[in-house]
Amino acid sequence: MTWFFNDQPLPTNDRLQVTETDDGTSILTIRQAKLADEGVYTARAINAFGETEAHTTLKIDCIKPIINTNLNTALKVTKGETLTLEVVASGTPKPHIVWMRDNDEIVPNDRIQVTKSTGDDDKYILTILNVQPEDEGEYSAMISNVGGSLQSDKCKVIVSKSPMFIVKPTTQKVRQGETAVFVSNVDGYPTPIITWLLNGKLLTAKEGVEMQFDATTDQANLSIQNVDLEQHAGSITCRVENEYGDEEETVQLDILVAPTIIEDLPKQQETVSEQDVTLKLIVRGAPRPSAQWFFKDRPIGSENASVDEAKNEYQLLIKQSTVALSEGTYRVVLKNEVGEVQSTPCVLTVLESVKRFCTVSKER
Repeated sequence: MTWFFNDQPLPTNDRLQVTETDDGTSILTIRQAKLADEGVYTARAINAFGETEAHTTLKIDCIKPIINTNLNTALKVTKGETLTLEVVASGTPKPHIVWMRDNDEIVPNDRIQVTKSTGDDDKYILTILNVQPEDEGEYSAMISNVGGSLQSDKCKVIVSKSPMFIVKPTTQKVRQGETAVFVSNVDGYPTPIITWLLNGKLLTAKEGVEMQFDATTDQANLSIQNVDLEQHAGSITCRVENEYGDEEETVQLDILVAPTIIEDLPKQQETVSEQDVTLKLIVRGAPRPSAQWFFKDRPIGSENASVDEAKNEYQLLIKQSTVALSEGTYRVVLKNEVGEVQSTPCVLTVLESVKRFCTVSKER
């Protein structure tokens, strides 16, 4: 037995199946019939004694919509990316689909696109570009034609994004006593929790310290008023976190302090000829001041100058001092990018060592 459709051999597949019973009956089954299945079907039987055939015409008036591929029950999408929902539905005539979010019909626009089924393609697609938190909800498709209607499964869409910096805070250089301000812009959903740390210790809002977050601009600010070198200099860390991740950025708070002499040079100092002598003074400043030593108002090379950084002590070593080469007035100028200061002049006096002479008399 051979089947024909509009005088062409009928292929068999998952939708078109031919079965035969023991009594010789041949049965053609058409699953999910479509308008394209309308036409003349012929069953032709042939044996050694001859052939015979029978004809029938199939007319399809209407097929109620059915869903061949439904929506997922839940879907996570990252904020800013593209959401795509797809349902495969067939029916005759082709169904009309209305997409819904919660109980509201979705209206297409520049960001929301609806793709309808064309030709033999039974796919209906909803695309949302640049997904935002307000796109969260339960999505479904209302499917209908003249034969009836049905609703797809509901897909719960969850919008998420691990935190990230859009604008990172930057290192700040601030004069002593002024206000340091750190600014960053962050993104993430749910809205990240933002914490600030100073040298690894959590900062809290208190007198002189303010932390702000503007949810409309996603801008986070930290301000520290009346900054002090001892209290506030060091590393500033901004940490952002939500349930999907965390990120942090560390920068520096450099507090600028003009050089200040804490312990000055003596106005006068004595040493013994041929002995080493060291001139010392203690200076505070940030960044650390550079030192230029002078002898009789002439600059001295730096080979014998040094700094004890732990004590902020600046030193000048005068080796094997002599009256001719070492005696006179010394001073030092200390400067950084904020300012400079000059020490008190120190007059160095070199004393000649006392030489003892021994006289030996010879007796006759």
